[in-house]
Amino acid sequence: MKNFDHWFVCLDLSKMDDILIGYTNFLTSVIEPKTISFLHVVESGNVAKEMAKLFPNIESDQDFEDVIRDELNDKIKDHFGDTDIEIRLIIKEGRPTDQIIELMNSIDPDLLLMGKKTGYVGEGVIARRIVKYVPASILFVPENSRYAMNTILTPVDFSSQSANAVKLARNLVEPQSGSVQAQHIFKYPSHFFPYMPSEDEKDKIRNHIKDQKEAFVSEYELPDDVKFTLTLHKEGRIGDEVYDEAVRNQADLIIVGSKSDKKITSILRDDFTDKMTYYSFGIPLLIVKNKEKHQKFLKTLFS
Repeated sequence: MKNFDHWFVCLDLSKMDDILIGYTNFLTSVIEPKTISFLHVVESGNVAKEMAKLFPNIESDQDFEDVIRDELNDKIKDHFGDTDIEIRLIIKEGRPTDQIIELMNSIDPDLLLMGKKTGYVGEGVIARRIVKYVPASILFVPENSRYAMNTILTPVDFSSQSANAVKLARNLVEPQSGSVQAQHIFKYPSHFFPYMPSEDEKDKIRNHIKDQKEAFVSEYELPDDVKFTLTLHKEGRIGDEVYDEAVRNQADLIIVGSKSDKKITSILRDDFTDKMTYYSFGIPLLIVKNKEKHQKFLKTLFS
């Protein structure tokens, strides 16, 4: 998996760090990177002042940084004490989102790992901004993630990005002889609203989607053992359909291919990816990007 050589892991000195570092360590048994960079961002000087009250021996910003570095290094060494992977720890001060985006662009890693706390206020906004302005693939790790890679669910829209997500999923489960479940979610055409189509029309629609699925499999030469589910979305959040399918298949990971077509605005209006980042699945969510294309788009957008 040469496209995931350098990982970038965001830590925040909470209990989530233990979960995130542990899952990162597990993931190295599935994909072995060359380098893992861990980052902690000190949000403001107020935090340093509070720490100074608790620890009188802290007399300067450097003392404060040393305390954080020692604590995080201890946690990292518990999982990566004996490894050939290059381990780095970076500590910065500022707004976490800004520092993450800035460092991602300067260090240029292939995969960003972030903890996803269930019900955390404002997290969806942060996740959405990170997804839009970071060119690397992003893995959100929730608090109750399993250390397993037996079944992966990939929502697909029959695009090349979806095909790449399916192929990545297949590579990840192969060592465990696991399975990949591809899910295509569809709606009846809008001209049927508010009336339901007839049974004949329903059959025609479903047969058309089946033909699209077969063409998708053939065009991108997807493995024969990838299983497909065609899901009719009637109402509510589309994430509910993905969640229900993930629970039915006891999925260990959800992989979504992020759009990167020729239009710059496609990155900024990928509604499905947006909705997925807001949803609390309780299952790790990997958003796969074409890093080179996203870098070109972002460079053009901000030039």
